Amino acid sequence: MKPSKPRAIPLSAIPNLGARSAEVARIWITDRSGSTVVIDAGVLGDAEMFGVLMADTIGHAAKAHAQALGLAEEEAAALIWRGLDGARPDLDPDAVAKIANHPGGLN
Repeated sequence: MKPSKPRAIPLSAIPNLGARSAEVARIWITDRSGSTVVIDAGVLGDAEMFGVLMADTIGHAAKAHAQALGLAEEEAAALIWRGLDGARPDLDPDAVAKIANHPGGLN
C-alpha cells in the first residue's frame, strides 16, 4: 500500500485532548532537507520523562504503521526500533554510568 500524501493531522478528531492536555513536540519531514522538530521541554518534569514519552510514542507509531502499511504491529515496532538504533550515536560511557547510578536504576 502506498502511503498517502503528507497532510496536516486534524486535532479535532482526537477525543482525549482537553483543557489539561499539553503539546510537547511537533515533528515534520521536510523536502530533501531532513526533519524539523520543535520541543517545549518545559512541559515535562525532566529529560528522562521525555524518554518515557518517546518510548510510548514508538508504541503508537507501530500501531499506526501496522494499520497504514498492512504489517503486524510487532513487525512495525521492530522496524521502528531498528531505525532508532541505527540512527543513535554511540553512547557516552559517562552518560551510561550516570543512568545506571540513577536512583530508579535501569529497567
